[in-house]
Amino acid sequence: MQYGNIFSTIGKMTVFLGLIQFLPLLVSFYYGESLFPFAISIIISLFIAAVLLHYFKPTKDDWTVRESYAIVSLGWLLASVLGSIPFLIYGISPVNALFESMSGITTTGATALDLSIPYGKGFHFWRTLLHWTGGLGIVALFLAVLPKISRKAVFLFNAEVKSGVDDDKLSPRISITSKILLGFYVSLTVIVFLVLFLLGLSPYDALVHAFSVIGSGGFSNYAESAAHFKNSYVNFAITIFMLVAGTNFGLMYRTIFQRKVTKIFKDEEFISYIIVFLFISSLLIFVLWKDMNMDFFESLENSFFHVASMMSTTGFMITDYNQWSDSSKMLLTIAAIVGGCSGSTAGGPLITRWLILLKHCRRDIFKKIHPSAVKTIQYNGKTISDSVVQSTLSFMILWAFLISFSTFLLSLLGIDIITSLTSSIATINNVGPGLNLVGPASSYKDLPSLAKMILIMNMWIGRLNIYTVLSVFTFEFWKK
Repeated sequence: MQYGNIFSTIGKMTVFLGLIQFLPLLVSFYYGESLFPFAISIIISLFIAAVLLHYFKPTKDDWTVRESYAIVSLGWLLASVLGSIPFLIYGISPVNALFESMSGITTTGATALDLSIPYGKGFHFWRTLLHWTGGLGIVALFLAVLPKISRKAVFLFNAEVKSGVDDDKLSPRISITSKILLGFYVSLTVIVFLVLFLLGLSPYDALVHAFSVIGSGGFSNYAESAAHFKNSYVNFAITIFMLVAGTNFGLMYRTIFQRKVTKIFKDEEFISYIIVFLFISSLLIFVLWKDMNMDFFESLENSFFHVASMMSTTGFMITDYNQWSDSSKMLLTIAAIVGGCSGSTAGGPLITRWLILLKHCRRDIFKKIHPSAVKTIQYNGKTISDSVVQSTLSFMILWAFLISFSTFLLSLLGIDIITSLTSSIATINNVGPGLNLVGPASSYKDLPSLAKMILIMNMWIGRLNIYTVLSVFTFEFWKK
């Protein structure tokens, strides 16, 4: 294991994390708030970065996947710890501060705070900036601003950024790819900001919600989330942009800037994403009309908004769906389990894996009928190798096991089964709100500290595609 390469790179990432905290510092200065929380956090972050860069020197040895996984896993954990420092200085307990920071940077959006407390503009700006930074990925942003890592960047990029089966890169160089994605990411954020501002939100509200929407996070500076605005036009705009955030960014870039308009309409994942969204939304419209006595337009608005929120794993709300019928809550849970597209800021297993799983099941049924037939699995017109299929199956089994195991551990702490299950799904899939005690109008603040630590692990593991983190805990990973 090349510790020099690992910790020197983490040191550079820590410099980046320290520098971006000047943004909430400036926001606090503008609104006349205390600069102390972010000033101290910046000093600590840059000091730790200086120590890492001083004592660990990079070597010229070739990187392996192990170094990359270690950098991403440990770098993300350190970023969450350092990101919690401002929260600690604001008087939040260590467990809640780490929970909030991990939830922010993994774009989960689960909160352990009482948001009725007026923490201030800089505080909420930092929460949503964590979403925005974590949305594209600290590593991808790091590669965009420090491109000299050269071909070693491939390992880092693949270890953190979710990619689909169709390996159609935007550029043969990862540093250029990350710059393209960063530019597109910033452009989308600006568009969301302008739209929300034109719809009547203040510049501050428009910006923090743009960070949350494009990062698929869900943090808001209001306890009522998007319901605070009571504006159907704002709800419609947020719905559209949540769906956009859950779409493959590379696919959107090619469609818009490379003028490959037909590509998006031929992409199996995108088509399935839209079909599933419309199907679940249609069912929910009917259920809300039947069970909750909503009129058509109210059920339409609520259905589209909340299904988009769950599938994109953003976690915004415009009403407390914890009060809806069981069938309504089941549909939203299914939407959260499905997730968004690969190459997006959404969490969960992603549409691609569900498609491969269904295609695999269909092939097995076909082979039961025709035992001697040879049938391959096709995805976007290309044959998928059996190794990719097996990897997908392994991931889905591990994902289901982690949710089950987490649910079991939480239930041992005396938490009811619905809260245990939905909080496990919500944190591993990086959705945010669950049901019952952790519903959209509630928070995770009343859960036991040990339960919060379990959920912090869930968020970390889920955001980094499970294998990246779990690999670090195996004996084979550290063995020479």
